[in-house]
Amino acid sequence: MAILLTICDIINRMKFIEKNNERIIVNLFGLRLKFHRKISQEALLRNYLYELADKRTFEDIKLPKIINIKDSLNLLQETNKSLARYGDGEFKLMMGESISFQKYDEKLAGALQEIITNKNEKLFVGLPDVFGKCYSDYFRKVMIFCREFLYRYINFDNIYVDSMLTRRLKFDSEQTGNEYFLTIKKFWQNKDIIIVEGAGSRLGVGNDLFNGAKSIERILCPIKDAFSKYDEILTECLKQPTNKLFILALGPTATVLADDLSRKGYRALDIGHLDTAYEAFLRKSDKFVHVEGKIVFNEERHNNLIQPCKDENYNKQIIAKIN
Repeated sequence: MAILLTICDIINRMKFIEKNNERIIVNLFGLRLKFHRKISQEALLRNYLYELADKRTFEDIKLPKIINIKDSLNLLQETNKSLARYGDGEFKLMMGESISFQKYDEKLAGALQEIITNKNEKLFVGLPDVFGKCYSDYFRKVMIFCREFLYRYINFDNIYVDSMLTRRLKFDSEQTGNEYFLTIKKFWQNKDIIIVEGAGSRLGVGNDLFNGAKSIERILCPIKDAFSKYDEILTECLKQPTNKLFILALGPTATVLADDLSRKGYRALDIGHLDTAYEAFLRKSDKFVHVEGKIVFNEERHNNLIQPCKDENYNKQIIAKIN
């Protein structure tokens, strides 16, 4: 009974001074004690909204100037400039990592670091529009690891186009999708084009993507580690007349090739993923899909699952093979 009275006496001597979501402060025998309460993630996020509403929050925040896909396409249509695009693979190579189909190469990394500075007046550089508001959980993680490094090279005074302009997969309607691809097809309407692609990519085979082109020729390159053959690829391209339009689908190698060709008086468009995006659209899918006779997914690339192409027109279009 005495012990119980002692406990009750202690409780009676405790005086709550303050209690809120952050802490509880009590006065116990003249001692001021603070107990911090755990703040929920939801509460933190609600508070961040108020911080973001204050314009001072952004005084030291820099974002690259990336125009939307529609304006990017219009800008490319209005000029004769080339296009080089960056994505997570190029970012990783710049930082010294290898990716699934391209080993790290110091020369490649250096070229990517230079091109992203956006100083070539004959070239538009494309970046994914994920540096500010980001709808992709994957790219949000990419930014966490890459942003500080990329900010050493990005030119915040110049305008970048959206690098996703050739791999759009989701549309409000089928009509919107048709208009999008019709806009892109205008780039090679009545043009003599040379497609530089990895063996097995087979851009336009089995669909009407390049039906509007005046003529089509192809330079086939390795499906993996294409940059190891870069000098041979560039040499073969430079044999061609400058009035030919180059269509490039060769991963990070295409980014560098677009820059080099533009400096030599050619127009080169890095459109990687466009054919596979078009194939998905034709199948009414908002994701990349397996296409018989083409390399779409990396496992197909690594396992050499591609079979010889039976399309006679495709085989006649090949003017060079670089193994």
